[in-house]
Amino acid sequence: METSEDDRFFENRSDALFVVNVLADNAGYAGYIRSKGLSGVHILDIIDLFKNVFEGREDKEIIRTVNQLMREGLLISGGGGAVINPNPPVVVDLKGVDIKIEAISSEVEVVDAEGLKSDTET
Repeated sequence: METSEDDRFFENRSDALFVVNVLADNAGYAGYIRSKGLSGVHILDIIDLFKNVFEGREDKEIIRTVNQLMREGLLISGGGGAVINPNPPVVVDLKGVDIKIEAISSEVEVVDAEGLKSDTET
């Protein structure tokens, strides 16, 4: 059975808020986004996680959904392409979503496999 346009719209809204809440609740992500000088959840990260968790969505569809949530006040701008949920849930049900932050930095990690020592160089 095919999903109606109204059902898909409601589903996208629910899924987008879920993604925002999951990212905002993740301590590793919060540290990563703060290191970029931002607060909230960046739209590109919302798109990336959304597409990894919920298949079959286009970038434009996700962006339209986030924009609609902002117009309705369910998300607010955090500046720099980031959004914030002004009413975050007390507890976020991750529904099995495991976030691993992989960021590129100017630091190079040197690992001594023999002695299992790790040093960071810049």
